[in-house]
Amino acid sequence: MTTGLDRDEIVRRFQTLLDSALETETPPPGIEPEILAAVMNGSETKDPHQCDSYALWSAMTALTQEVKLQGRAFQELNNTLAAQPEKVAEELRVLYAERERIVVRDAERRCRREILGSLIDLRDRLGRGRESAKSRELEMAKNATQKGLWARLWHKAPAEDPAAAALGALVRGYELGIERLDQTLDEFNAREIKCHGEPFDPRRMNAVESEETAAVPDGTVLEVYRSGYEWNGEVFRVAQVKVSRGRSNPGMNI
Repeated sequence: MTTGLDRDEIVRRFQTLLDSALETETPPPGIEPEILAAVMNGSETKDPHQCDSYALWSAMTALTQEVKLQGRAFQELNNTLAAQPEKVAEELRVLYAERERIVVRDAERRCRREILGSLIDLRDRLGRGRESAKSRELEMAKNATQKGLWARLWHKAPAEDPAAAALGALVRGYELGIERLDQTLDEFNAREIKCHGEPFDPRRMNAVESEETAAVPDGTVLEVYRSGYEWNGEVFRVAQVKVSRGRSNPGMNI
């Protein structure tokens, strides 16, 4: 039957016979006819959403690396957030400590200013008391001199005046008190402003009176009514003084 047929003809006839047999065969259950037809015809199309094993492995590797990076970033964020409260607490402690130092320093400065003001006021009072006692002492000395003259005229020894001795002791007490106060003011770094005989300085002095004179240059301090003081290089209290003015400056402001 196959005598005289070559190999190719035999294969073609077998393929035709097989195709005719399969045409009458019932498709297997569970397989869509379209899929079966595509397989039989060899013209199946590749789904664009499908991928091979290599692409799937590459995607899984990239996803694994991304998960590792995200986990590392989350761990760093967790460590940062865990250290943040302690850092904020430390900053608050430093801030409150600095604020407390400022408050204490300001309170100490206010107290020292009040104490310094009281000491200066006390020195002014002692100074006025000393000047008053000295004036009284001079008056009593003049009276004692006159009494001494009368006593010598009558050939009598002048009697010692106990009031004069007490007044001298009072003056000495005033001087000792003022000396001690000056030492305390020096410890406070307070310095009396030198005014008498100095040119008038409006930053440190207040001219409450003027006197016309040609004995000294215009604007020279003639008398100090109330002493001024400097504290830590700043004017703590201005001095009240009397200044000179020349004849050419009758309208000098006081």
